[in-house]
Amino acid sequence: MRHPPSAPRCLGLVVGVLFVGTVGAARTAEPPLLEAVPVEGKPFRASIATVDAQGRVTLRCEGRDRTMPATDLVFWGTWVEAERAPHVVLADGGLLVAEVVSADKETLVADSPTFGEIKLPVPLAAGVVFRPPAERLRRDQLSDRLVRASGDSDRVMLVNGDELAGTIDMIARGRLKLHTEVGPAEIETHRVRAVVFHPALRRRVERQGPSAMVGLGDGTRLRATGLEVDQRSVCMTIGGGLTWTASPEALWAVQPLGGRVTYLSDLQPAEYRHVPYLDLKWPYRADRNVQGGMLRSGGRLYAKGLGVHSAARLTYVLTEPYRRFEAALAVDDETVGKGSVGFRVFVDGRLRYASPPIRGGEAPVPVSVELDGGKRLDLVVDFAERADELDHANWLNARLVR
Repeated sequence: MRHPPSAPRCLGLVVGVLFVGTVGAARTAEPPLLEAVPVEGKPFRASIATVDAQGRVTLRCEGRDRTMPATDLVFWGTWVEAERAPHVVLADGGLLVAEVVSADKETLVADSPTFGEIKLPVPLAAGVVFRPPAERLRRDQLSDRLVRASGDSDRVMLVNGDELAGTIDMIARGRLKLHTEVGPAEIETHRVRAVVFHPALRRRVERQGPSAMVGLGDGTRLRATGLEVDQRSVCMTIGGGLTWTASPEALWAVQPLGGRVTYLSDLQPAEYRHVPYLDLKWPYRADRNVQGGMLRSGGRLYAKGLGVHSAARLTYVLTEPYRRFEAALAVDDETVGKGSVGFRVFVDGRLRYASPPIRGGEAPVPVSVELDGGKRLDLVVDFAERADELDHANWLNARLVR
């Protein structure tokens, strides 16, 4: 049973995986038909009509409804980019597009274009980005810095590059009051790039059972432990037990985590090896491209996947009876059409897939490899044309299917 926005309650949760992308406009009143991919069968275009408390999802396609257990859905939707909107970065990595109205040591009040005025306990937030950088890579890196910050104080990052450490006493009416070692300071927020809240005071939320990433039309991305959808509202529960409700038109993406699909980016590889063309070594990145930005290929944004640089090999030991390995193969859009690589997939040392040269600017190439009870999976990226020049390779939504 659904509850109206005045008394929201979220119990249902989609379980599966998502293919995601970038959209430039807000959602219209009529839900768009977006790509839905079932665990078995061909992809089709549909809108999400409902998600109920029992975990059943109803997809509407060409006037007909198709209801299935959420565990039978691999992915649905498309991400919207927040671009340069001010936002709150949550401690669990979520991003809430909103302008901060006020904050003290306990509570942050923000004005969200989707949820209206909300109150958030400060320990659930990693920080606030008041003035996002113009470049996407720098925006991504700034958000990650807030989430991964360490230290024993709040930190204020100014637009001119200076940083101040201390205790934030208050944010209100366009001003930030900070108590530092040398005394109090008051700063106008238009001079502030971002603030990092005291890392040691953050509330660590223990997650049990499946959860889902939810994308909204304003660019918000939230990690939800509960999700219900009907004709009147989208109701989601996030870490800390907070429940927020939006209109159905706000929903653009759902990427469940758990169920029949396991993302390789959530696993630790048994081995990683990189062989540089000359002497520059690159690490692999989980859910990021090789330079640390979010995964973008073919004009789309992807929330899950692996970023590597040629030539590289990732090895995974398969401890469960997975049926298939699936992914989409591409060069990151960051290369602006440059770079070329070859992808190969090995199961128990035997070659099961080899791609042609895949170049920057090309659409991602889907791959599905039967594992046949294999115990070892090797993902290899090779040099192709022009040596290793801008070979920023992405294994998009790289996943194991039970």
